Amino acid sequence: MVGLAMQDLSVRYGRTEIVSGISAEIPSPGGLTAVIGPNAAGKSSFLKRIAGLAKGTGTVVVVEGEKGDAGISYMPQDTACNAVLSVYESVLMAAKQGSGWQVADHELADIDRVLASLKITPWAFRNLGELSGGQRQLVAIAQALIRKPEILLMDEPTSALDLYRQIEVLTYMSALAKRTGMAVVIALHDLNHALRYCERTLVIAEGRLVASGPSEEVITRDMLRDIYRVDARVERCSLSRPMVIVDSSIV
Repeated sequence: MVGLAMQDLSVRYGRTEIVSGISAEIPSPGGLTAVIGPNAAGKSSFLKRIAGLAKGTGTVVVVEGEKGDAGISYMPQDTACNAVLSVYESVLMAAKQGSGWQVADHELADIDRVLASLKITPWAFRNLGELSGGQRQLVAIAQALIRKPEILLMDEPTSALDLYRQIEVLTYMSALAKRTGMAVVIALHDLNHALRYCERTLVIAEGRLVASGPSEEVITRDMLRDIYRVDARVERCSLSRPMVIVDSSIV
């Protein structure tokens, strides 16, 4: 089981600072941690900085991990792909990234297992270009999981999925993280998904971390008013699950 410790992370593109001085911890054991915030808040840049894909200051430390940076896998928000590959080939390439091209039987078995776990085996030999945006998003999740990361960073992995697939993927990822000890950091726009599936939540606004902690303590009426500019309530449904109910926007 692993965790992350981030100290004073910043990201700058040219003269513009996108992320400024974020310090936070993602503790073990495994589970889902949501990263939420308005559009253009810096969520994607924050995840890229953790993954080493964006330059900036500050430090990222893998706590109790065995693989170091090699144990971090990043799933981008944009899953468009122009390569003429089948789904199976694309997942195989992800599995062999950074290693030799000799393929063992157990690696093929791993691919079969991951495709089956996401219920996308029927697409295995379809060309990526033939798939819908939501289907490509599921393939991107398979590409991330086949690397068997200790830490998985997912940038809006459910944005192109229908409601059924959103629930299925988040339920699966939550169970997988708890079973394996994997730390999953997931950028989300749906706050009810964050409340239901994520043990912890980080709130980023204007490139700064404004709140972090257990999701039910972070997603509050005051936070929704101050950060999202909406008049909203957090109430419990008939199954006693917390949910956000938005009454109006605040002008």
